[in-house]
Amino acid sequence: MSASTCTTWARALGFHTPVLAFALRTALAAFAALLLAYALGLEHPHWAAMSAWACSQPMREHLLSRGIYRFAGSVVGVAFAVGLVLLAQESIWVLALGLAAWSALCAFLGNLQRGYMAYGCMLAGYSAAMVILLHVGPVAAIWPFAWDRLLTVVTGVLTALCISWCFAPRRRTAVLIAQSRKALAGVLQAAIATLRQHVAPAPVEMAVLLSRLAEVEELLELYPEGSRTARHTSRAMHWQQHRALDLVYQLGLLQRAEVAVDLAPEVPAEQLAQALASLVQALQAAPEPQQAQQAQQAQQAQALRQSLQQAIAAWEAAVAAVQAAGQVVPEVLHALYLLLQAMHSGWEAEQRDLQGQRRPVAHERRMAPLPLHRDWVGARQAAVRAGGTLLLLGMVWALTEWRLVAFGMLGLSVMLLVFSGFESPHRTMAFVLRGQLIGAALALLCQTLVWPWAQSGWQMVWMLLPFALLGGLVFAHQRTAAGAMDTNMAMFILLAPVFPQTGGWTQPLSMALAVVSGPALAWLVYRGVYPTNAQRRLQTLARMMLAEVPALARRLLEEGRPALWPVGSAAAALWQAQLHHRLLRLVRWADKTQWPARGQLHDLGLSLRAMQTALLQLQQWRRDTILATPALRRTERLAVQALQRTAAWGGAARDPRQQVRLQAAWRALSAQPGLPPALAAQALQVAQRDIPALEALRQQLP
Repeated sequence: MSASTCTTWARALGFHTPVLAFALRTALAAFAALLLAYALGLEHPHWAAMSAWACSQPMREHLLSRGIYRFAGSVVGVAFAVGLVLLAQESIWVLALGLAAWSALCAFLGNLQRGYMAYGCMLAGYSAAMVILLHVGPVAAIWPFAWDRLLTVVTGVLTALCISWCFAPRRRTAVLIAQSRKALAGVLQAAIATLRQHVAPAPVEMAVLLSRLAEVEELLELYPEGSRTARHTSRAMHWQQHRALDLVYQLGLLQRAEVAVDLAPEVPAEQLAQALASLVQALQAAPEPQQAQQAQQAQQAQALRQSLQQAIAAWEAAVAAVQAAGQVVPEVLHALYLLLQAMHSGWEAEQRDLQGQRRPVAHERRMAPLPLHRDWVGARQAAVRAGGTLLLLGMVWALTEWRLVAFGMLGLSVMLLVFSGFESPHRTMAFVLRGQLIGAALALLCQTLVWPWAQSGWQMVWMLLPFALLGGLVFAHQRTAAGAMDTNMAMFILLAPVFPQTGGWTQPLSMALAVVSGPALAWLVYRGVYPTNAQRRLQTLARMMLAEVPALARRLLEEGRPALWPVGSAAAALWQAQLHHRLLRLVRWADKTQWPARGQLHDLGLSLRAMQTALLQLQQWRRDTILATPALRRTERLAVQALQRTAAWGGAARDPRQQVRLQAAWRALSAQPGLPPALAAQALQVAQRDIPALEALRQQLP
């Protein structure tokens, strides 16, 4: 039978044909890990099969990275578990308290990380739970138990690496780079329209640009895993995103003010637009992948580099002409020039990534990482949820000393840690529960109908092969793919090949019920304790962004007249980068949830940055101005009043009069003759446009 015929039959039976090969390969790797662990005489060889399933990934770089983090997380978790068991000296109360605190810490740190670093933190939490809750016997027996856990993890990871490495493809670098370049081309096209028509794009067009940039930002989440070159490419792309959003902000200010780009008469705007148009055309050509012919790849790369250099040269000439005319360089030109420079640096990193080069150049190693968004609110909630729930069940365990409670705590710890960062954890629990029910049913089938025929431990191991392959088929089928990973994890955690079998069918059934109770309890916890979903995550992020304005005003009031963040300083630039990243995350959440107010997010970003920039510039004026006249002292008092009302704005108790008083304070400040004209105009914009825009969004949040 030909390969095409097999593919047709598999598709007709409801299998995802691209996933089927990966699933069967992983199932064989899991069985091989179990076989090897049993041959090595490890006490829990089925843990090796679980590790093989957990670290397997479709792409080679992700496979390596996840395997490393699984091993590192296991080492940290086992080390903590050993220390806690030795400290507790068989006191269940100490074990319960220590495990709850450790799980809370791991949940907190894991929700602050990105990529597989988050997985490593979560794994450290439930690896400790596995050792603490499954350890039976005297305290001294913890050492062989801990070594068994580590060796089974190493066996599973290495087996998965050896088997899957031969078949897993490399990451598709060209796909991400092409999408990033098309998003940047859209931003440049908006700049071209502004140069040629002297009119900034409409808010609808700007919202589309933000959505494209947000899609790229989401793809960058896992892209750096497993490759130092990819990490530098990802860092360069983050800088491109930051500079692109800076340009979008400047174009948005022009659109708000309905003014043209103020260029000197000597500056040929059409020539600049043509240089950008040539660059846009080069960006829209999809990059050739590594497997493409070297001549085509070099020709395309050279064309893009030449277009970048020509655009940069044209912009430098334009800036020189503006300065020669004695004018100030417009902010939009400055933002565009910085974007072109970031794109040139990114081009070098992308070419090395496309060519598969391993060693980045010196200036890429010195490229500073941008401060990206971290979900502090979600991390605190996850810590309270995981730590509090496990502490409550730990008290029940300590009072009853019932082993099934400890076994249920193990499954619950996995659910509360691993899935706490998911988009909608309580919905995910439904798929997890279904998957674990299938896995428990397969395990019971093996234990009650197949294993009784075994004459030795080796026969029990080989009898697991059909069930391992069944787990792979469940993983690849359209109806059971959601939750199929938990099918295999539940099946292998219940199938410990110990010959001869004892205890009849009641013990396996009670263990299976304890395992599936984990996602069922987790569903209740996720529904009742800080319930979260995509909509709530969006609202939390929006509230965090809005809260930055009064928080900045409070910091400026606390420091008095000296400025903490002078305008143009490195700290202010890093703050803007974090704001840009949060805005992209917010846009992506809004697109996923089809949030009705997502069309206002561009105005939200404009108002947030404009208002915080006004606060920093006002503080700069307070620092640099000598209050020698009554007018200046009155302006200083009004500036302090504006800061105070901004700091009090947006508290827990929503008072509609707050907005009126806040707008009045900024409007009165803008009318003061002692304030520089540019800052006075900015204060007036804050009063008339930015405060109402932010308040309108605040009213839409529950």
